[in-house]
Amino acid sequence: MKTPLFIIAFLCIYLECFGINNGSILLNELYGCSNADSIPEKRAFGTLKINPFQPIFSEIPVSFEIYRTPGRSLQFQVGFIFPRRNSWMNQNAFTSNGEEGMATDKGLFSYRRSPFNNDFGINLKTEFRIYSREINSPQTTNHKKSFYYAPQSTYKFCFYKDQTFAIHYSGFSHYQTESKYSHVLGIGIMFGIQSYNHSLITDWYGGLGFRCRTMSVMIHEIYSPYPLPGTTIYPNTTNNDVSFYPFVNLGVRLGFKL
Repeated sequence: MKTPLFIIAFLCIYLECFGINNGSILLNELYGCSNADSIPEKRAFGTLKINPFQPIFSEIPVSFEIYRTPGRSLQFQVGFIFPRRNSWMNQNAFTSNGEEGMATDKGLFSYRRSPFNNDFGINLKTEFRIYSREINSPQTTNHKKSFYYAPQSTYKFCFYKDQTFAIHYSGFSHYQTESKYSHVLGIGIMFGIQSYNHSLITDWYGGLGFRCRTMSVMIHEIYSPYPLPGTTIYPNTTNNDVSFYPFVNLGVRLGFKL
C-alpha cells in the first residue's frame, strides 16, 4: 500500500515543481472522485498584439508574447517601417523646419531622422516581462489585470535611396540627392499594466532608456539653381555619424490570447 502512495506523492511533487497545477486532477482520476468544478481552465500559450496608433508614425508593430510561467513571459515585437513622405507631420515637422522653410540636416528635426522619409525598415524589440501577479493563472477568471516591468533591448534598421531634399544655407538654396542607412541599438526598462477581458487583451505601457544611432549618408548630387543658369556637382561623398540619446516610449497594444 505504501508503494502506490509514494508514487502518487512523487508525481504530485514533480508536477508542482514544473509549474503544472494538475496534481488534484491526477488524484481525482486515480481515486475516482472527480469533481467538474475543480478542473482548472487551460492556460493560454501566449498573446498576439498590435499598436493601433503606431501606423501614424510610419510603422506597423506586431507583438508576440510567450508565457514561460504564469508570472513571466518573453515578448518579441517586429515593426515594419514604410514611407509617408507627404504626410502633414512630415511636411511641417521635418521637411520645412530649416532656413526659409526648407529642410535641415541638423538637430532633432533633421529630415534624416524623420520616421516618414524611409523607403523601408524593420524595428525589433525583445522584452523579458515580470508580472506582479499570475496573469496567466489556470484558475477561471474572466477579467484580471497585472502590473509588470520588463527590461527591453531593441534594434532598428531603416534606409532611403536617391531621395532629393530642398536645403538652404550659406545664403543659397540647393537640391541634394542622397541615400541613408541607419542602425539603432537600444536598451531600456518598460513598465505597464496588462489586462484580460475574456480573450481580449489591453496592454498600456511606458518606458525609458538609451539608444545609439549610427548613420551613413551618401551624397550623390547637389544642384544649385542660383546663380543662374545653375550648377550641378557630383561629390559622391559619404558622411558617417554616431549619436547617443535618451528615449521615452508611451503607448497601448490591443490583442487576444492564443
